[in-house]
Amino acid sequence: MFDDATVAVAVDRDPGRGERPDLWPSVGEYPCYDPFLYRAMTDDRVRNLEFERSLRRLAPGKRVLDLGTGQDLTWALVAADAGARRVIAIEALPESYAKASARLAAHPAADRVELLHGLSTDLAADGLADVCVAEIIGSIASSEGIIAVIADARRRLLAPEAVVVPDRCTTEIGAVCLRDMFPGGLALSSDSMPYLAEIFELSGGPFDIRLAIANPPADAVTSTPGTVEVIELNGTPQPAASAAARLRMRRAARVDGLLCWITLAARAGGEVIDTLRQRTSWVPVYLPLFDEPVPARAGEVLDVRFERQSGDDGIHPDYVITARMGTGGGAVRARVVSRHHGGGLGGTGVYREIFEPWEV
Repeated sequence: MFDDATVAVAVDRDPGRGERPDLWPSVGEYPCYDPFLYRAMTDDRVRNLEFERSLRRLAPGKRVLDLGTGQDLTWALVAADAGARRVIAIEALPESYAKASARLAAHPAADRVELLHGLSTDLAADGLADVCVAEIIGSIASSEGIIAVIADARRRLLAPEAVVVPDRCTTEIGAVCLRDMFPGGLALSSDSMPYLAEIFELSGGPFDIRLAIANPPADAVTSTPGTVEVIELNGTPQPAASAAARLRMRRAARVDGLLCWITLAARAGGEVIDTLRQRTSWVPVYLPLFDEPVPARAGEVLDVRFERQSGDDGIHPDYVITARMGTGGGAVRARVVSRHHGGGLGGTGVYREIFEPWEV
C-alpha cells in the first residue's frame, strides 16, 4: 500500500544473486542507502582504487570537501590519511551520519575532519575547498544529481581552481531485449522489494521507476554502443542537454529498449572505468522503447535522441528518449519519458507486465 494506491508487482521469489540476471529498481537516485548498498560500494575495488589514487595525489596540504561521505567516511579518511590540511565531510542520511560520527570519534584523524549533517546544497562551510570528491554518479551518469550539486558547490563551497574527483564520466547506451534476458517473464527480484516500497514512499506514490539489471549477460547488447552524455566535472556541464546516437545492429536480434552504463575517469589522464565490461557497484539501467520487441537484422540502425531535462526538484534530471528503428518491415518509432519521480504507471509494455494489474 502506497498512500491510496495499491500496486500488484510481479516478484521473482528465486532471484539469481549473481548466478543469472536480476531485475531491480534503480536505487542510486534515492536516499535509501543501507548496509547492503554501502557494502557494495566498499567492496568495489575497481572504482575505489582509482578514487584513492586521485585523492592521494591531490589531497596533501589541501582543504578537501567530501560530498555524501556515507557511513564509513571512506574518502574523507583517505584524504586525511594522504595529508589533507582539513576535510569537510557532508552526509544527509540520519542513520549514515550517526554511524559516520561514531566512526570519526574513534579515528586518529578526527581533529582534521569536520562532519556535517544535511544536504550540501543547504549547508555552508567555513572556508573554500581546494579538492572536492563526490560519488553521486548513477548508471545514467547525471541521474543522482551530480551536475546540480557540483554547480552549487562551485558557487559557494569551492575555491575558483578547485579540482573535482571524478574528472569525467559518460553515459553509454546499446540496444537490448529485456524479455530475452528474462524468458520466464519480467519480475522484480524479491530482494529489491524493500527498496521499491521505500522509493515509492519517498516519491509520493507508485510510478514507472527506472529498472536496473544486475549481472546482465555478456552478449546482452546487440548493437554498437553510443555516447549520450559527456560530463566534464572540471568544466561547466549544463543541467539540460541533448545528444544523438546511431546504433548499428551487430547481429540479428530482437530490440525492446536500451541498456545504459557509464565510463568514468577519476582524474584527468587516469584509467577509464567501463562499468559494463568491468565488475563494479554500478548496475546498468534499462530504458524501455517499444511495447513489443522489434525484430532487427544485422546492420540495421537504431537512431536515438537522448534529452536531459532539469527535474522539478532542481537536482535530479528527467530524460526524454526518442528512437527510430529501421527494419526490413519499415520504421518503428518510440518516445519515452523517464522521470525521477511521478508520471504514473504503465507507460510502456514492460511496466504493464511488471505492475499489472494495478489500481490508482
